[in-house]
Amino acid sequence: MLYIKRFILLAILLVPFYSQAQNNCNLSIKGRILDADTNLPLSNSSVHLQQGDRETQTDGHGFFNFDKLCPGNYTLHITTLGFKTQEYKVKLPQNSSTIDILLEHEGIVLHDVEVVGHQAAVRSTATATTIKNSDLVESKGSVLAEILQNVAGVTMMQTGATIAKPVINGMHSNRVLMVNNGIKQEGQQWGSEHAPEIDPFVASQITVIKGAESVRYGAEAIGGVILVEPAPLPINKDLNGNIDLVGSSNGRTGTASAMLEGSIKSIPGLSWRAQGTVKQGGNLQTADYYLDNTGVKEKNYSAALSYSARIAHIDVYYSHFNTDLGIFEGAHIGSLQDLEAAIKNGRPFDDGEFTYKIGVPRQAVTHDLGKLKIHKDLNNGAQLDLQYGFQRNARQEFDIRRGDRSAIPALDLILDSHSLDFTYDKINAKSLRTVLGLNATAIVNNSVPGTEATPLIPNYDSYGLGGFVIERLVRDNYELEAGIRYDYKNLDAAGYRNQVLYGGSHQYHNVSGSLGAVWKPKQNWDLRSNIGLSWRPPTVNELYSSGLHHGSASIEIGNDQLESEQGYKWINTFHLQEENLSIEISAYAHYLNNYIYLNPTGEIQESLRGAFPVFDYEQTNALFLGTDVSASYRFPYGFEYFLKGSLLRADDTKSDQNLPMIPSDRLENRIRYSMPINNDKISDSFLQVEYATVFKQTRYNQETDFAPAPPTYSLLNVSAGTKLLMGSQSIGLNVSANNLLNVSYKEYMNRFRYYAHDIGRNITLRLSYNF
Repeated sequence: MLYIKRFILLAILLVPFYSQAQNNCNLSIKGRILDADTNLPLSNSSVHLQQGDRETQTDGHGFFNFDKLCPGNYTLHITTLGFKTQEYKVKLPQNSSTIDILLEHEGIVLHDVEVVGHQAAVRSTATATTIKNSDLVESKGSVLAEILQNVAGVTMMQTGATIAKPVINGMHSNRVLMVNNGIKQEGQQWGSEHAPEIDPFVASQITVIKGAESVRYGAEAIGGVILVEPAPLPINKDLNGNIDLVGSSNGRTGTASAMLEGSIKSIPGLSWRAQGTVKQGGNLQTADYYLDNTGVKEKNYSAALSYSARIAHIDVYYSHFNTDLGIFEGAHIGSLQDLEAAIKNGRPFDDGEFTYKIGVPRQAVTHDLGKLKIHKDLNNGAQLDLQYGFQRNARQEFDIRRGDRSAIPALDLILDSHSLDFTYDKINAKSLRTVLGLNATAIVNNSVPGTEATPLIPNYDSYGLGGFVIERLVRDNYELEAGIRYDYKNLDAAGYRNQVLYGGSHQYHNVSGSLGAVWKPKQNWDLRSNIGLSWRPPTVNELYSSGLHHGSASIEIGNDQLESEQGYKWINTFHLQEENLSIEISAYAHYLNNYIYLNPTGEIQESLRGAFPVFDYEQTNALFLGTDVSASYRFPYGFEYFLKGSLLRADDTKSDQNLPMIPSDRLENRIRYSMPINNDKISDSFLQVEYATVFKQTRYNQETDFAPAPPTYSLLNVSAGTKLLMGSQSIGLNVSANNLLNVSYKEYMNRFRYYAHDIGRNITLRLSYNF
């Protein structure tokens, strides 16, 4: 009898494990879609998994992946414009390796055709990481720079708690080129406190390219490229859309975004989309006190039309971004003694209070973007793209001024930008791809009269011409790429300072080049190497700024003798993708001749507007050496471990000193539990715990900085979410808590760390309705 009881007890204990073993839903289907004629990968092919009604698109190398699958029989439907639709049967776990699926041509021969919207794939031998829509869902409501920190080696530069811009391997501002829906973003991005004027809700995926990509994208891509890509417009699809609601405890911030899209059946090939976002938040809070005047208001919207006909494909797009945000008032201090006392105290002298009111200093920024693109597929398999873009950026910065003059902007700039791009893309019979491109830009930037203050920068006109050619050879186990580009830029600047005319005309021209290779000795791992020669002309603020930069609360002094930067970046990446293990390790060396940087002089200037630290633009030779690591391992029973880390060393090779404002080393550990509940009512349920550590920056010039670098800090972040299914509709629920333990800390890359701490605990609730 005792043995029977023990047997029953053992059986009861083993039931959960037996059940989990029988329902091991951690399997995956991985594959690659190839052109049956050329054996080249087909990007942006639509792959539909019939069981579970899941759909994805292939990446730039033709790969797709469906994970979190249970054992069983599955059917894939693969469709690509210009190719025959194919059905493929898969049985798990027997067919667990990567599958190669060859598609036959149907009618006209088309290569690497975009399924809808002609969304260009990322074709580069440099290291590229894509944040897909499934990951963007878990960070909705965050600013763009914060979202990009999900990529190893990407951090952000902050100006207080409200303004952030991305940093790639230590590079930011005019060294990182941002492409918004195929148009190079043009604004006042030269300022450290000028955040990108892009609504993250428009993106279905965001790609970060870490190599020096000047050949493809132009001179400003010396440090990397960020591609913000909306989803392709649907063709012959019923009305659908989504509504997102986001609420955050810190700042009591609320965000609402909605998108609606469809096609017009009476006009075959015509599709449309409309999208809008509103956001409002009040004063943010550190672990111990409020940060006065750190509220934000946003109103953004966009619209798109796409018409696909036999003769050509036409895309029209317009977006409007509008933000009004406060700048921490504790950074604007009245006297030298008060400034020194504030830096010594390291925090405001009072605890502040919560309010939605935005006073001064503040920024009011609007950005309009318009795009017209014509795409044509030729009979020989080549593609032609002609694209025109127009942008208007209006920036006003308000400061604390005497009398009733605070309502008058102290800085008022309007920038108009025109761009014209032409690309010819042809695949030859021997798997050799040739890409030819020409582009022209015209920028006019003027200060609006009536500020009663001397503008920080003069008015200027800038014109540019560029042309490039890229050759790419694709074989079964390797890829080779070489490219060369020539650019010419003209800058004419003129302004008055103390009733004296200043400025001048500058001409810059140079050659960019790249050489890269991808070697795939085995199906599940590859080695990638890319050497990029790039350059960047100095910007107008680096040449001519002289005075108070209101947004950053600092005095900045330019140098009109600055020369163009010349960069050489070599980046190597090892990537392994096993059934349960994924590893990516990148190592890079980036040498820059005539590197331009904003150096803290250690001096403080006092005027009628207050006391401000002084920075000047200097030039030297610099060497950046770094490593980025990301890895994951999938354990049984739905557990997965993630590791992400980055290390960077940046030195002035002339003076043998460390460069200022370089990101600290950081390490993140994350454990995610995906619940094995996937049926017709609920799916994608998870619980995640993350522990992130940012180490003290010890490599900087302590003699010229205004305060010591902050100590090492660690943050605990947790999140959980699920998706409720209702036929063709779904509701996504997600909750996250950043800085759960409410740690009081300072970030070295925050330019207001002298006066205040970073924000404390922030609990965010996200609700997404898809129909």
